[in-house]
Amino acid sequence: MKPLFVALAFVVSMAPAWCAAQQLYRCGNVYSQTPCAADAAPARISAGAAPEAAPGVAGSQLCATEGVARLSVADPESTRISAVRKAGTEVIQYAGKSVAARRYDVVLNTKGVNGIYQGDRTAACYLSEDERRVLKMDGLR
Repeated sequence: MKPLFVALAFVVSMAPAWCAAQQLYRCGNVYSQTPCAADAAPARISAGAAPEAAPGVAGSQLCATEGVARLSVADPESTRISAVRKAGTEVIQYAGKSVAARRYDVVLNTKGVNGIYQGDRTAACYLSEDERRVLKMDGLR
């Protein structure tokens, strides 16, 4: 009786893995359930596979480059970035909708119109949930 129970438990535990497998086709950098070309070959992906990260800068690096470029500072060439810190997730207004955004605080020191550094000031950088696009920059405070 016990071997039958062990075999049945094994079959039941493997059922989700068998059910999760689907036929997929790789079409360039994306996957589709329908073939994208006549010679498309099926691809097998396990149910627990993590997506590949998109190439390019993201997160704190994106705020330090593109985010700071969006700020209107007197002398962008003389702006020093002291730190970029992750500050959590917030809901902001973007394109007329409420969206969740990842917030980073960018601490920088800029030269004023007189050519003297003004001391550390913080700007809030809001990124998309995948941290690949700058949605909004709040000015220096």
